[in-house]
Amino acid sequence: MTDINWQSLIMKICYWLLIEAVFNLIGIDALADYSEFLLMPKIAVQLERLKING
Repeated sequence: MTDINWQSLIMKICYWLLIEAVFNLIGIDALADYSEFLLMPKIAVQLERLKING
C-alpha cells in the first residue's frame, strides 16, 4: 500500500481551485467551456459515422 503525502495533495488541490477561481473571474473558463461546446457536435457526428461505416 502506498503512503499518501497529504500536505502535497492538499496544496495541489488548493492551487487548482485558486487557478479555477481566477480563470472564472477573467472569463477564460467560460471561453474554454464554449469551445468544448462548439467542438462537441463535430466529434459526435464523426463517432456516428464510424459506427455506421465501421
